[in-house]
Amino acid sequence: MQQDPEEQTFQAQALEIREPDHTFDPRKMPETGEEYLTHMLYERKLCPAVVTKRSSKINDEVTNTSLELLENPALPPFKSVLPTPEWREAQVNSFQAARSHVLVLRMELTQHNYDQSIEPPLTSDQAKWKDFCQNQQPLLSTLLRLSQNDLEHLIEMLGNWLEEASDVDLLTDAWLARWLYATFVCMHLPLEPYVFSTLRYIARSCILLRNKLQAEDVQRAAPYNLLLTLIVEVFAQIDFKAYV
Repeated sequence: MQQDPEEQTFQAQALEIREPDHTFDPRKMPETGEEYLTHMLYERKLCPAVVTKRSSKINDEVTNTSLELLENPALPPFKSVLPTPEWREAQVNSFQAARSHVLVLRMELTQHNYDQSIEPPLTSDQAKWKDFCQNQQPLLSTLLRLSQNDLEHLIEMLGNWLEEASDVDLLTDAWLARWLYATFVCMHLPLEPYVFSTLRYIARSCILLRNKLQAEDVQRAAPYNLLLTLIVEVFAQIDFKAYV
């Protein structure tokens, strides 16, 4: 069967990504989009057959009750914490390459008739989910077990945790930034309208947290800038453009 031209382009981009070399340490937490891609390639060889059906252990009660119309947050007090156009472009390219690779992996799993009887180890307990995310990397062997519906619930929980923690620092609390990024990578497009609402609330939380930083906190601003860039440039929430 002839492939869609977009899928062919995705495959071509993904196959150009280099395999991890002898210096690669799988125990090191990825700190950039490029490092996350390297981890993805490493996991590809270890990833078991997975199932992407809706888990019966996740319920539909996880909702963000704060998604009402809100005033626009203030612009950052210091322009030094804003990303450059070149930085934004590099992050978008890295993110799209990661999404392309996930698409290829999903097609390969489908073609190899993975075991449909495997049940993802999921729970509806948000506290258990949070403990899991805080102590485990967002591995493909975990994320590819999740259906789109499950991923949407996960991004909603992550957004809630970001909103609730007024003292969060995504450079220190890197687990939250990693899980947000990885879940963004694995979500299927197009998204449901309520998922865009969740993304917008995540963007707002990032803006408010970044606004607490000082002019010299450029490195601490990077995780917020990354998530904002993806929400604006990839998920097309262009009314947040002024914040990046």
